[in-house]
Parts: sequence; C-alpha cells; structure tokens
Amino acid sequence: MKTLQINAGNETGGGRTVIINLLAALNKEENHNSQLLVFEKGPVSDWSMKKGLPTTIMNQSSQFDLRVVHRLKKFINDNQIDVVNTHGPRANFLMSLIHKKVKAKWVITVHSDPNVDFPDTLKGKIMTKLNVRALKKADLLTLVTPRFQPILEKLGVARAKIHPIFNAIEFRKQAPQTTRQPIFTMINVARLVPVKNQQSLIRALADLDFDYRLQIIGNGVDEPKLKKLTKRLNLEPKIDFVGFKDDTTPYYDNADLFVLPSTSEGFSMVLLESANHGLPMIVTDTGSNASVIAPNTGWVVEINNIEQLKKAILAAHEKWENDQLRPMGQAFYQYCAKNFSSTHLAKTVTSIYQDMLK
Repeated sequence: MKTLQINAGNETGGGRTVIINLLAALNKEENHNSQLLVFEKGPVSDWSMKKGLPTTIMNQSSQFDLRVVHRLKKFINDNQIDVVNTHGPRANFLMSLIHKKVKAKWVITVHSDPNVDFPDTLKGKIMTKLNVRALKKADLLTLVTPRFQPILEKLGVARAKIHPIFNAIEFRKQAPQTTRQPIFTMINVARLVPVKNQQSLIRALADLDFDYRLQIIGNGVDEPKLKKLTKRLNLEPKIDFVGFKDDTTPYYDNADLFVLPSTSEGFSMVLLESANHGLPMIVTDTGSNASVIAPNTGWVVEINNIEQLKKAILAAHEKWENDQLRPMGQAFYQYCAKNFSSTHLAKTVTSIYQDMLK
C-alpha cells in the first residue's frame, strides 16, 4: 500500500509530532510505503528529513498559489498513491480541488476544532468555510478525539465518514528517572495564542504565596499581552518566557509539573510528551484531556475556572513537598506508553486505510 501524508509544512506544534511519528510508524508496517509532502520548507520537512523519512517539498509562492494544484494531482497519480491523508486546512483545501481527478482515496485527520482554527476575521471566516467544505468532500475523517464528532456532524459531515482514533508518540523503552526540583517548577509548552489560555494560569498563580517557578515555552501573538499581565501582577521573578524551542526536553527534565489551561484541544501531544518525561499534569476539561488524565496522574479542572486551577496547583505543590508528584508521573508514563504508542496508532490507521480500499 502506498500512502501520502500532506501538510502545509509550517506546523511547529503537536500536529507536526503526530505526522512525523505516524509516518515513521507506518513505514515499519509490512507492505506499507508512506511518504510526506509539504508546500513549504520548514519545521515539518526539516524534522522528517532529519529522521530519514521520504519527503517532497512542493513549494507554493504563497498560501493562495493554486498553481501547485496541477503538480499535486500529477504527483499523486504518477506515484500510484492508494491513500492521501491530509493534515491541516491548507492541505485539506488543495486536496478538495483535485480529489475527483486522482485515483487515490482521501482521508482527512482532524487535529483541532474547525471552528477555532482561524481568528474571527473576514479572512478567517473564509478560510473556515473552505476547510469545512473540504471536510465534507473527503472520503473519510479520522479524529484525534471523539469530542470532535458532534461538532463535525453539526457542520454537516456524515456520521458514517467519521472514525475517532488517538494521538501517539514513540515512547522510551523504560520509565524516565525524574528529579524533584529544589523550587516547585511548572512548565507550559504551547503557542502563545488565545486558545492556549496562559492568562488564566498567570492569574491563578498571582494568589499563591509559596515559592514557585513557571517556564512558558513557545511564542505567538499573545506574548506581549501575557508579559504585560505578568509585570502588572508582579510575577516577573517567577515566570520565565522562554520562547519557541525545537527541543523542549531540557525543560521537561527540569520541571515537576505540566499545566495546560487551554480553552480548546483535540488530543494534545503535550499530554504524551509529559508522560514520556514522567511529569504529572493539570489540564482543563477539553478534548481528550479528561479521558487521559486520572486522579493518580494529575488533575482536571473546568475551562476558565481560575479558582479550580488555583486549588489544583495548591494540591500539586503539597504533593511536591512530600515528594509524591514523581510517582504520579511514573504512573502517567506507564499508562500512556501502553495505550498511545506510535506502533499502536500505525496499526489502527493501516486497518482504516485497508478497509477503505476493499
């Protein structure tokens, strides 16, 4: 079976991790040949080539350069691709223009709520409409969380085309050996955009009277606003805006707890990354968070409920004082490594592809 994973190429978050790990795992499956195609050189192609995965860069002069459409159609047909799997609105839209002109079946993997992929502007509304139209045209949709199913059905996607799956990474073979930090240290690895809601975390921390450190790893449009809020609340000595880092391992390894206060998620990759580093988590009840985090591996709080978030941080700090956070992180690793490995995902996705081709 020949499959093609398509992405715009500028993804730096969890979506990139999913695509690259899936591609690598699919190519380990018997009689499966999968490759990557992107529309611009960037983080996705760089990481894919670094891992030695088959990668094609089909450059666009801009996001709206439709001259690439003919080349994409020719590439799919000339390479006798059986299944095209698109990831992200740009890839979805371009594939929607040619899906009837290629022999391959078309799968879209939905990584996020289509209603919040773009800002509420005229351009954003147009992009959302084009993406939703593409979602309706695909032969099948795989969802990284079942919570997207009613959202997609409301948008007009047929239920029979929807197949929930899960995200996955390649877990280390043995449980990580973690270290209790001298000062209670939290991290947040995410884009600095409204949906990631770091402002709620900063506001919750303002009322805490014990010593702590928070490292926020990422960049985005909310950075000036978040830094201004941090300064106004006199939290600058305790909160460090690290910026985007391609390798976040050192930050996981020097933390006690991960906090994810998002207002919307699918199946966030940082859940699995935290587990792989033996870090328990505080998460909001969105996407698949509540189905992954258990009482012995972290805390789930209501979205935008700063009081609940503050209480969870207090509880985690108490656990840290008694060196009880590390066993929670170990339990989190054991659960996720068993249920969310890339190998397991590849077998699930391969089965879906095979059923389509029957």
